[in-house]
Amino acid sequence: MSEFLQELGYSVTSYRLLAAGTFLLWFASAITVGNPKGNIFARLNRPWMYCATLLLAMFAWRWPAIFHYKPVNPDEAQFLAGALTMLARGQLWWIDPTTSGPLVVLPLTLPGLIGFPVDFASGRIIGLLLEWGTVICGYLALRHVHGDQRGRLLIAPLACFMIFLWFWDFVPYCSELSPLFLCALAAWLGITAFQSDGAVLRRGRLLACGVVLGTIPFSKLQVLPLGAAIGIGIVVWILWPPVRDGQKTGRSLLWLFGGVVLGSGALLVSLWCSGQWNEVYQSYVVHNLHYAEARGLPWSDSGYLLNYLTNFSWGFSFFHYGALLLLVLGLPALRRASWRPLLLGVALLLAAYGAVLVPGRLYPHYLLFLTLPLSLLVGLLWGYLFAGQTRRYCATVIALFIAVGVVSQLVERVADRNSLHRLIAPANPRDPVDRFINRNKKPGDSLAVWGWRPEFYVETQLPQATHEAHTEAQLNNHPQRDYFRARFVADLREIRPAFFIDSIGPDDFQLKDPSLQGHETFPELRNLITRDYTEIKTAGSFHLYLRRDRVVSEN
Repeated sequence: MSEFLQELGYSVTSYRLLAAGTFLLWFASAITVGNPKGNIFARLNRPWMYCATLLLAMFAWRWPAIFHYKPVNPDEAQFLAGALTMLARGQLWWIDPTTSGPLVVLPLTLPGLIGFPVDFASGRIIGLLLEWGTVICGYLALRHVHGDQRGRLLIAPLACFMIFLWFWDFVPYCSELSPLFLCALAAWLGITAFQSDGAVLRRGRLLACGVVLGTIPFSKLQVLPLGAAIGIGIVVWILWPPVRDGQKTGRSLLWLFGGVVLGSGALLVSLWCSGQWNEVYQSYVVHNLHYAEARGLPWSDSGYLLNYLTNFSWGFSFFHYGALLLLVLGLPALRRASWRPLLLGVALLLAAYGAVLVPGRLYPHYLLFLTLPLSLLVGLLWGYLFAGQTRRYCATVIALFIAVGVVSQLVERVADRNSLHRLIAPANPRDPVDRFINRNKKPGDSLAVWGWRPEFYVETQLPQATHEAHTEAQLNNHPQRDYFRARFVADLREIRPAFFIDSIGPDDFQLKDPSLQGHETFPELRNLITRDYTEIKTAGSFHLYLRRDRVVSEN
């Protein structure tokens, strides 16, 4: 199977025919509905088929990048290293994913739990599944408000963006995918808890929505505004029902807030029991506050920041500007739209723009926070344009929606201004450091890396011996540097990893000056390594050390 995929990856024609075929299958399912008396496609075209063809199309357009063995972004290696460590230690809270929470890493452990490797391919597949789940939640929410046939079409701009996704900072697993899925899940549960007139339909959905909202802070603090927007929108929905009933309103609020307490409380209790309370507070809460204070660009450059990120990220500009155009074109629907779902959609979109702009950094993957809110608001608004009109009017509106939201993205993707194929390497040549470790590692071994090369953990499949997968926090000048340095050395003394790598130098991701950043510049660490380890191999700027009681001759 691997050889077949590699050969297919080298054929532009085969790749495009396969991808185009799956897209047409999904699009046919999107613009039609099931008919028990129709042809075989019509009989099978149930919601499950729509969801399945979407997943198939997403995989078909992206699979060369999924199976590319090299790390695309150092963040994905960091999170995979955290997943390997989480599985090895059996602890949720011990790892430190820097500005992300443990719920960003947790999904990556699923392949390991069912016997598959935790590597770059499995991580990108998990990312694809989270993106697919985000689209499905949006579809189910729009289906509840506007019906199944309209819901399939209204979520098409987001579905197309996820199908045609190719930009190097969107394809790998990143810290936005898990919180984005949690927000989509909360929005779906919240919206479907109400009838179309605003009356509460299912209080169990309110409870579930609250549980999900309660977990969002433990995925990424940056996404808190999105969770707050959903929560506030649902509360407003409850407080202004179509028929006033204070008793029912109070019960509905209790179900929602009870869910929030249940979701956040369960995670806080598990944190308390783990004994990592202070470590999580220092590395996740305090460190995030310092990170937020150190903005990359001033607020006055927010317009430049958004414009730069949008145009720099392949494919996002057509989705972004297309969605904004659809919002403007959909404004006439406000005359007959229900204000409750639109209020939630507007609040969510404003919060998403805030989440992208507040850090003031040129990180394209932040743009993923905009995808669901933009598509959900567009879908909610245009659903009212489709309703109660003549057949000719509806056909014109649908054609305009498809042209702006779907065809524009398809044309941009087919234009192929970036490499679409030949990404699967015929072999996986490992670094000499990786080869040595893989030959000599034993069950129970662990690894520590001084520098910013977390892919060593993934290539060797060894868990972290330290809380973090890279040492940016130990080297950059910030108020908590001494805390992170002390913790790093304490971890080495307690766990005594078999292998230690100093990656500082030209081959490191960002930490490139050994004279200022090498482990020798940190006296306490230098003394520990000198006493307990022997340098075994040098490859480029990588220096591999083996614990003295494990020193062996290289084969």
